[in-house]
Parts: sequence; structure tokens; C-alpha cells
Amino acid sequence: MTDPVRPHLPDMIRLSGYLDGELDGATQREMETHLAACPPCAERLAELRALTAAFDALPQDTLGFDLAGMIAGRLAAAPRPSPERPAPRWWGLLPASLGAAAALTLGTGIGSVLIGGGAAMPRMAAMSVFDTLPPGGLCLGPDSCYSKGARK
Repeated sequence: MTDPVRPHLPDMIRLSGYLDGELDGATQREMETHLAACPPCAERLAELRALTAAFDALPQDTLGFDLAGMIAGRLAAAPRPSPERPAPRWWGLLPASLGAAAALTLGTGIGSVLIGGGAAMPRMAAMSVFDTLPPGGLCLGPDSCYSKGARK
């Protein structure tokens, strides 16, 4: 039974398959049963049959020559381009990329020299083990901070 709010829409693929005789036996019988009980599908099938008859009634014009053979002959006779492989896209960007990398490296080096105060090397934390001052630099007096009383 069809829903009055949402009417039944005919399945055009199955109707076309039924009309062309492309359905298997069980589906063909199921479709015949459905068409007997469903007026919208039966009406659509009648429209498809009328359309098929109208197409069959059209005149069959011929070209008078073999168009497919003519196209195939022209394609076979056409010169084929040599299979040259184009350069990769990134190859054109290589000089600009190298220039940008060099400028960035040079700018970073010059900037670190100007801001960092020259070639001063940072003091390594591992070397503080050999320092004469205790960690934190807290001394009670000169004798407790320096070995053998030596001062810096």
C-alpha cells in the first residue's frame, strides 16, 4: 500500500530492465506482480514502451562512409610525440631555495655575533665540577671557598 504523504516512486532501473528483458526469472515475476498492483509503475512502464516505439520509428540515416575507420586511420598516421620527460617542478625552485637557506644561515650567524657580543663561548655546565667555587658561590669566608687560600 502506498503512503498518502509520500507517494511511491517507480524504480526506473528495474522498469527499464523489465522492458528490455534483462531481469532474471525471479525478479521478472516479482516485477510483474508489482506492476499488476501498482498503477504509478504500470503507467511509467507504458510511457517507457511509448518512448521505445518512438525511437524505433525514427529514420535510420547512414553517413555513406566508415567514420570509425577514417578516424582510426588518421590516428595511426599521426606522428607520435617523443616521450620526453619534463623536469620536475621542484627543480625550478632549487636556486631560490638554496639562496633563501644561505641568507637565513648568514643572517642567523651575523645576528648571533651582534647580539651575543662576539665569539664568546658559553660556559659549559659540565666544567663547573672543576671550579674552585662551590655550587651557587656561597662562601662563609675566603678560606672555605678557595682551595689552599688562593683567591681569584
